[in-house]
Amino acid sequence: MSLFRPNGLARTSVRFRPASFAGSFAALLLASMLVTMCGVFLESGIRAHSTPERYADTPVLVGGASKISKVMGHGDGKYTESTLTPERPRVDAGLAGRIAAVPGVAGVIPDVTFPAQTPHGVVDGHGWSSAPLAGTRSGSAPGAGQVVMTTAAAAAGSGSAGSAAAGSVKVGDTLRVATPGGEVALRVSGVVPGKGAHLYVADAEAQRLAGHPGTVTAIGVLPAAGAETAKVARDVRAALAGTGAKVFTGDARGAAEFTDLADTRELLTAIGGSLGGIVLTVAIFVVAGATALSVGQRRRDIALLRAVGATPWQIRRMIATETGLVSLVAGVVGLLPGVLLARWWFGAMENRDLIAHGVTLSVGWIPMVVAVGAGTLTALGAGLLAARRSAKIRPTEALGDAATEKAFVGWIRLLLGLGALGGGIAVTRVALNASGDKAVSAAGGVIMLFMLAIGLLGPMLAHLLVSVLGWVGSLFGTTGQLAFDNARANSRRLASAITPIALAVAFAATLSFMFAAEDHYAGMQSRDAVTADRVLTGPGFTPQATAEVAATPGVASVTSVLNTSVVVARDGSLNKQSAQGIGGTTRDLASTLDLDVLEGDTTALRAGAPQPAGGAVALDRATASALDAKVGSPASMWLGDGTEIKPVVVAIYERGLGTATVTLPRAAVEHHVETALDGRLLVKFAAGADSRATEAALTELTGRHPGASVADRAGYATQVDKDRETNKWLNYVMMVILAGFATIAAINTMAVTTAARTRELGLMRMIGSTSGQVRAVIRREAVMVGVIGLGLGLSVTVATLIPVNKGAYDNSTPYIPLPLCLAISVAALLLAPLTVAPVTRRLLRLSPIDAVGAKE
Repeated sequence: MSLFRPNGLARTSVRFRPASFAGSFAALLLASMLVTMCGVFLESGIRAHSTPERYADTPVLVGGASKISKVMGHGDGKYTESTLTPERPRVDAGLAGRIAAVPGVAGVIPDVTFPAQTPHGVVDGHGWSSAPLAGTRSGSAPGAGQVVMTTAAAAAGSGSAGSAAAGSVKVGDTLRVATPGGEVALRVSGVVPGKGAHLYVADAEAQRLAGHPGTVTAIGVLPAAGAETAKVARDVRAALAGTGAKVFTGDARGAAEFTDLADTRELLTAIGGSLGGIVLTVAIFVVAGATALSVGQRRRDIALLRAVGATPWQIRRMIATETGLVSLVAGVVGLLPGVLLARWWFGAMENRDLIAHGVTLSVGWIPMVVAVGAGTLTALGAGLLAARRSAKIRPTEALGDAATEKAFVGWIRLLLGLGALGGGIAVTRVALNASGDKAVSAAGGVIMLFMLAIGLLGPMLAHLLVSVLGWVGSLFGTTGQLAFDNARANSRRLASAITPIALAVAFAATLSFMFAAEDHYAGMQSRDAVTADRVLTGPGFTPQATAEVAATPGVASVTSVLNTSVVVARDGSLNKQSAQGIGGTTRDLASTLDLDVLEGDTTALRAGAPQPAGGAVALDRATASALDAKVGSPASMWLGDGTEIKPVVVAIYERGLGTATVTLPRAAVEHHVETALDGRLLVKFAAGADSRATEAALTELTGRHPGASVADRAGYATQVDKDRETNKWLNYVMMVILAGFATIAAINTMAVTTAARTRELGLMRMIGSTSGQVRAVIRREAVMVGVIGLGLGLSVTVATLIPVNKGAYDNSTPYIPLPLCLAISVAALLLAPLTVAPVTRRLLRLSPIDAVGAKE
């Protein structure tokens, strides 16, 4: 442990030569900040919980089993994979009697919850018996055809914009309500106090309107006076063993109440885990490079210490102490900005409704320890490795060795670099021969392996590429030739500037091109898939609304689309896939929704069509490939509420990215989703119909549905683009963080390396070079750095994007938007010259004699 014990020489070096450590300090601070941010998100995702509101007065709650499990593998390699259900699972209503018989249970309150669209907006509907759950303990029960509303619901509906203008609802008013079970006209029989905006109908009516006969949303359990909640919960759990129902207590009731909590956990852990892993890897690159550069710039100091008798052990101890002091201070300073950045991003996601109700940011000590520890260990390792040769060399040879730079790297580094390069090539070939998500998954490995190879082989690559580009120097006269010769002789220093530029270009280009490709192909498929004349969109349409649209004069047919999700077992794990339930009156689906069928046909998906045993399903090409599914064979999957089905594949289509990856008949999914309301209606006009009159009739019809609208194909495409804005925003925030980190690292490295050339520039001026010639040499070196960094970064980008595009879009030619590519290229080429220019001007203010005698 004496290696890390502080000594006076190290403290003096840090104190009196802070400029030597400025670059590594900045890199360590940024790394600590970003690793802290990702760690906070990861911890927040793990600890995420929501405090129950509606079920706050119910100590014990019974809900559906929200987990899907499947045994994977064979023999000794068997393991169980689990995931949460995409939709809220429901509970058998008959379990209420079994629960009531458990000793210690004083009361049982079945709760039926369903969305109710009123002229004022959308509120939650319930059966009257569950009113006490929301604090309503007074009022008369509604009878058949009646409804009781809370004061909040009666005064302003759901609180949506414009609801107040509609006026408050009074007793005796008739309210038209659209629900998953149909549309009804209800007379308001009472207005009662209660928490939130709710309406209550008779229990039997609630069961019908919810569209899930025989099931309830949850069952509240009230323990008897003096009974222990924990014991009652255990007894209820034992009584329900084998039924699939789950018992919740404490904050777990919040997870049962707010079903989007699982999505929030997944989002936060994905950002903290996936982005955090990439950030940590990039941070290791940046910190190691900056620390090695800091140590390398003091080779002359180390050589002098060796010449006056310092032992290798003393050199290593000095480097370890210096690096430890700088990394600890930088790591601690970076913690607060990291937490503030996490709070900003979390708040921005809250404003975009990406965070479940009640979830807060968790800021603990573990992410901070990881951030500081990772930076310190990386810096220590890089510093000791960088000083290894200088510490080992004989004192008599130290000064001579420090005067020259060697392009060749050590054997261990060379072997690791070649291994990373070979691994990147091998993974690229594997990805090219893979399909679907397997090819996409390999992209991360490709970019990391190639970037590792560039980092390890940087000096050799820089020397080689500078030599190849050497002929360009002769085109610019003496200054160009001098820049070329200088760059080739100092390729190790050049590599320290090239690597972060290549890193910044690789991440910025790869991520931005991937997001642009996804947006391009999704938009193209979505536009091509919709062949209907008009599209009705809104918060949800009932089957009655579909029938009314179909009966509108001038309408030939209508296709209803119920959006949901399914879970499939693929690549050794359970994955959520987008799905759509197709209904309506359309006989030929392609007349309203052209999925670009590659094999089979979609006839069995339409309403009333004969179904094969087990049901029918159509899969997009990528999903069918991942499941090894063929037309005519069954495909195993779980519906949104966890019900397992094995429908027969009747078609394989291409346009899954722009529509949904799984297509089922509406009847197969309507009882397995929380809200069986159609998200859009695709309308086909009759031949010879007056399109204006038909559209006017449709607009009048949708006026009864708050938030609904009618759009043509172009208008609908614009709506879809807007719907993707949130996802695009998330993607680009991650891209800016990664690419921005690498860019700042590049600026930092180039500024530090240029500032360390004080003596060199002074010598150039002493032998007769003018300030303009010196600036020209530096500028052309910087351009050379930018060209090489851009070339390496774009090479990594292309190698990464080819398998991604082949797997995701069945196109081996990457989609590269020219304006975006030009912007990244120009930024990379200008980055080095613009960074070194102010530093060079400052150095040239010194006289040549002062510059030669200055400390580096």
